[in-house]
Amino acid sequence: MSKPRVAVLMGGPSSEHDVSLRSGSQVLAALEPELSVPVVIGKNGVWSLGGEAQPSVGRALDELRARADVVFIAMHGPFGEDGTVQGMLTALGMPFVGSGVAASGLAMDKVRAKQIYVATGLPTPEFAVFRARTHSEAAVREAAARLGDRWVVKPSCNGSSFGVSFPKSVDALVAAVSELVGQGNEVLVERFVKGTELTCGVLEDAEAGTLRALPVTEIVPTAKYEFFDYEAKYTPGATDEITPARIPDALRDRVQALALAAHEALGCRDMSRTDVMIAPDGAPLLLETNTIPGFTAQSLLPQAAQVAGLDFPALVDRLVRNAVHRGAVHA
Repeated sequence: MSKPRVAVLMGGPSSEHDVSLRSGSQVLAALEPELSVPVVIGKNGVWSLGGEAQPSVGRALDELRARADVVFIAMHGPFGEDGTVQGMLTALGMPFVGSGVAASGLAMDKVRAKQIYVATGLPTPEFAVFRARTHSEAAVREAAARLGDRWVVKPSCNGSSFGVSFPKSVDALVAAVSELVGQGNEVLVERFVKGTELTCGVLEDAEAGTLRALPVTEIVPTAKYEFFDYEAKYTPGATDEITPARIPDALRDRVQALALAAHEALGCRDMSRTDVMIAPDGAPLLLETNTIPGFTAQSLLPQAAQVAGLDFPALVDRLVRNAVHRGAVHA
């Protein structure tokens, strides 16, 4: 079988446009130039294939089908990671790297993902949910009392820590929730857990029918950063990322098992990366699962794959072969 032509989708209209371009560029660099097509979606929604702007999304999809056999989605955040573009490609009949429509939407939605964690018995910090029709100051204050004296506030559907805050008083919590609800967000308020932050990638080999957890990574932001936010994630040297994590073997095994369980519970495929916080009592708690982890030079999943013996080109090749295999099976 000849090698597949790979289109790499990057950019998009979300707040993660710039980091998506960096992920896509690195993926492209790992592919053979004559067999790859860069597909950049602008913040304005305009699609460009190989540097040529397309007059409409329909025309772009037609060109995509004509010029590529498989699609590597390197788009983070809404539109790229939430099932939207996955639905377009499914309707087009094009195989693509990563989770399908349902799993992408569930994992991107922090509220739905946590509800699935709870329903399947996976440990996660206690939380409350607020939306426009249920939000009130009294309800937020009640949740504050139930969840403890420190909280994390997150818009339900965003990535790279955009919109996340750590209010230090109940009044500040009320204001943070009100602001996000006022912007049209569903809002997750989570009990703040202070402890060691870990992340664990999961990688599938569709041809072999195997699924494995990668080495666990310990995340240690420098003193400048209160938490692992966007700047800490993507600024070189801002965070120490230690793989394998400096944790006991029993805890490593437990974290890897939880990452696999979260991947399966959400219905993910090809890859995922689950973030975990270790509570003061030593219990691992799931924070969220990412279906399209970063593919930049600083990204965590490629670092863990490297430690496991899979360098970046080999990782990209594995993921592309997964998509090709799925396409062949369902042809």
